[in-house]
Amino acid sequence: MSRKINFIGIGVQKAGTSWLSEAMSEHPDIYIHPKKEAHFFNNRKLYIDKYHYERTFKSKNEKIVGEITPAYILEENVAEKIYEYNPDVKLIVILRDPTARAVSQYRMEMSRNTIEENLGLWDAFTRGLPKYGPMRERGLYKEQIERYYKYFNRSQILILEYEELNTNPGLFIKKVFNFLKVEDSFLPSCLNTNIKHKRDTSEPIKIHDKDIENIREYYESQDSLLTTES
Repeated sequence: MSRKINFIGIGVQKAGTSWLSEAMSEHPDIYIHPKKEAHFFNNRKLYIDKYHYERTFKSKNEKIVGEITPAYILEENVAEKIYEYNPDVKLIVILRDPTARAVSQYRMEMSRNTIEENLGLWDAFTRGLPKYGPMRERGLYKEQIERYYKYFNRSQILILEYEELNTNPGLFIKKVFNFLKVEDSFLPSCLNTNIKHKRDTSEPIKIHDKDIENIREYYESQDSLLTTES
């Protein structure tokens, strides 16, 4: 018998969602989809219907059952689709400095050969590459979060900061467990481990400082930043 999903991690890309998935999966009261990124709400063709989606979760009696798909925060119609599926769902998003996030995405895409031909970071950024997940738009957090606020109460959305994950992972994961109302004294074994996507590599990618400066100036000129106090 299928069970309605009650937790979804909606983003953002390159902000520690792989670590979050691993840490949450270790908790005895939480079940995270085995693929982490189920993509039901932005790629329905992968599933026959919502019951097929729910059956891909091989959960038992865990209190929290969910998935983490960073693309959900970016795509405009996903918030409404999630609301229609479960208006009481709890959502988590990790935000990262948008410039650092863009740089990290560029390194990832270039190492995977998944980004279109470009002349460097700034060229790719201004041209909206890669086409399936443009770097520039992924960093415009405020408008993305506001789409979710149209459907969900603020109490249903936990906004975390990537920087805190790096400096105090214990406090970071405690906030997650508190939000989901599971035992918050549990410490996952991966607490101080750098968890990366299995496709990520450490291949060096040259990036010019001027490109980074240009991106930082772009985001500073936009009403794009959202803090956990918003």
